[in-house]
Amino acid sequence: MERGRSVWLAGVVGVMVVACGKDRSGHGQPAVTAPQGVDCGHTTCGSNFFVDAVQAGECAPGANCSLALTLVATGDFHINDEYPYKFRADDASGLTFLGTDTAGANVFSKAASNWQKTGPQTGTMSVAFQAPGKGKVSVSGTFKLSVCSAQNCQLESQSVTAPVTIR
Repeated sequence: MERGRSVWLAGVVGVMVVACGKDRSGHGQPAVTAPQGVDCGHTTCGSNFFVDAVQAGECAPGANCSLALTLVATGDFHINDEYPYKFRADDASGLTFLGTDTAGANVFSKAASNWQKTGPQTGTMSVAFQAPGKGKVSVSGTFKLSVCSAQNCQLESQSVTAPVTIR
């Protein structure tokens, strides 16, 4: 009888370990991104969303410049209205970030009014910066985002890297 309880307890613990290893999106699968070196057609892709990073207009040396990070939820997913969207830019040689979030000039967030929902499945984070001279540079960082379906929400931290040209 004691052996039967031990086997039963081991089975329950095993099920709990497997269940705890699954993501909270309800799919039981981690976010899927394109394998390194494979182009998904966007700046970054995940399960049920993609992000496109586009330089907003021309950028001159010393001028205020902008990069738009557009999040697009796919399929039955939509933008999570309750999520505190945030982009934390990595330090970049020669770039000065112009964020107004209390966490620092390299942080852009919904709380600092850098995030705008533009439709049920889309929203854009504006990243402002200045560069001292002409040339090509990269803006990179971590974009914290969330998309939801009727059944569940995904909370994601995606690495984003985008080229910008200073003319």
